[in-house]
Amino acid sequence: MRRFLPLLAAVPALLMPLATPAPSAAQGDSPGRVDVVSVRGVIDDAMVDFVLGAVEDAVAEGAQAVILQVDSPGAVTARFSELVDLVSAPSLPVVVWVGEAPASATGAAARLAESALVVTAAPGAEIGWSEIGTIGGPADDDHDGRFTGPASPATVEDPRLDTVQAAPGQIVVWLDGREVPYAGGTRVLETAEEVDDDGTTRLRATAAVQFVGPGLWVRFLQAPLEPVTLVFLLSVGLAVVVFEFYALGPGLAAASALIPLLLAAYGLASLPLAWWALALVLGGILLMVVDYQAGAFGPWSVAGGVLLAVGGRYLVDGAPLLEASWTGAVLSAVGTTLFFAVAMPVVARNRFSTGTFGRTHLVGRTGSVVEAFSGGAGVVEVDGARWRATAHRESPLPEGAEVRVAAIQGMWLEVDPSEHPTGDPST
Repeated sequence: MRRFLPLLAAVPALLMPLATPAPSAAQGDSPGRVDVVSVRGVIDDAMVDFVLGAVEDAVAEGAQAVILQVDSPGAVTARFSELVDLVSAPSLPVVVWVGEAPASATGAAARLAESALVVTAAPGAEIGWSEIGTIGGPADDDHDGRFTGPASPATVEDPRLDTVQAAPGQIVVWLDGREVPYAGGTRVLETAEEVDDDGTTRLRATAAVQFVGPGLWVRFLQAPLEPVTLVFLLSVGLAVVVFEFYALGPGLAAASALIPLLLAAYGLASLPLAWWALALVLGGILLMVVDYQAGAFGPWSVAGGVLLAVGGRYLVDGAPLLEASWTGAVLSAVGTTLFFAVAMPVVARNRFSTGTFGRTHLVGRTGSVVEAFSGGAGVVEVDGARWRATAHRESPLPEGAEVRVAAIQGMWLEVDPSEHPTGDPST
């Protein structure tokens, strides 16, 4: 099944030009600058392409060095080895910096750090589990790198690091005058100068620093790779489709649901899943639909919220590198439950309260059942139009039974068995 899920995400591929790296405000843009390239979130194919392209651009534009700013739980692609090759034999000096605190680098991100010719971290940033190649994958028992085992915080005395620096500017100053290795040999960097500050000599950065972040497309694809966001996107997408089905609308909301559903499909196809947890998520949505069909918030909605919380917590089977927190899973479930219980009825009520859909004149009218009532809900025909309806009675109303409209409840009619022939209530 996972093999076919990426097909659902093929349509947004037309937006790939948005993947162009986005330089942010810099201290300047001149030859000899230092580029700080952001590597945040789960590393997928799009992130790999972005980093490779950013380093190529730095080489082409004459940058002195590149600092890879890493804050990642790991990778979901085997292509992370291309990044390992990049930092182990770079075309220009490349420094891997795990920061800013409380950043972390685990799995493939930790392997990226230990493969770099120069590696540093912010105080308190955590690095570890480098023996796990991809999120959800098996550990490599033969891996004997510097960052195996549980992630631990970086300290000034950490022998695994070349230095501990809290910010990119400090790294730029630290690099000044250092002979940094790269694939072409070594390069002595000129990134700072000595200045006299009230009788105290200190180093001041002279190299221009340019921060380079991923384009909109890469950030777009990062969203569903966060477990809680994945559950929320899937839940909201399905909820909007359900709403449009019951609201008898023109399909605009259903069309808008395509975006979260496509993003959710990308996340489901990319991340390791616990399929029983996915079943809980879908079951939770189904239970909420049961209450929504009945036109009231009830115990089924509460049960559905519980299933969503449990399913969301365990949906991504990526421990110890990537897993949802209980807090995030519960908040996502509460948000989805409120969407079913409050937002959907309010929007539906507003839609049908316009002059075009006004129905107060139907109260007291009689009609007939066109779809037998089951669980207290069915479909009736009144004045030539069909409406979803509820009936407060234990025995079901069969198809063809005559009913009278007793009240309007949001987008539903509330009906009772009719004691008069179908037609005007005054007869």
